[in-house]
Amino acid sequence: MFRKMLLVISVLLVLYSVTLAQTSRESARKFDEFGDIDASYEIARLDNFAIAVQQQPGSKAFLIVYRTRRDLPGLNNRYAHWMRSYLLYSRGLPAERVVIVDGGVTTCLWQELWIVMPGTAPKPRDDVYGNNPQPSVYKFDEHYYQIEKPNPDEPIYWPSAPENLIGYLEAYGETLLKDRKLVAYLVAFRDADRDDRSVTQRMLRTERDFLIKEFRINPARIKTIDGGYSQSRTMELWLAQPGYRPIITSYRVAR
Repeated sequence: MFRKMLLVISVLLVLYSVTLAQTSRESARKFDEFGDIDASYEIARLDNFAIAVQQQPGSKAFLIVYRTRRDLPGLNNRYAHWMRSYLLYSRGLPAERVVIVDGGVTTCLWQELWIVMPGTAPKPRDDVYGNNPQPSVYKFDEHYYQIEKPNPDEPIYWPSAPENLIGYLEAYGETLLKDRKLVAYLVAFRDADRDDRSVTQRMLRTERDFLIKEFRINPARIKTIDGGYSQSRTMELWLAQPGYRPIITSYRVAR
């Protein structure tokens, strides 16, 4: 009888250990979190994150970004895409294993790295606000064009490759698809020290064509504006209800 009891207890302990291991293995786990930090520190954290994801077969890397009320709506997606691009092209993670999540609005700019097993999901922050209704016309996001010349034969670096532009324009394009009444306004500014008008025209044409090709946006819904001169090459992404348009007053530079 005693041996039978020991055998039963041993079996129960083994089953409990297996169940505990499976539960631990299959749960979503927050690996790291941080605010707005220097790129070098962020890269180090992403390196550790990539190693941890690779060591857990079947898991996915979830990148969650929260913004504040003061941030532009497209910031979440832009920050998350930067991290995703690094994990894909510098750390070799497969695209299907890296998921971007727009966390919405909270009290501070915050970024979370989760390791998620099948059948589980990350837990959102408790202090997430509801998205407020947007005004009739507002700036959705903005980004800059680099000045470096990776190729001596190419006078300007253009982020025209899909893997580059998608990080800037994905959330913008998806918002246009969700609300087909919205009108897109692309506003380009050229560098005051080195550019002429052909630069802003090329910037506008590149991003307009990308929205039409990748998101099937009706060309009539995409308006382009040459904003003039600025301290650097900048593209502003605006959204407007029919009958409204942005009033461009920022980034003016006297010549």
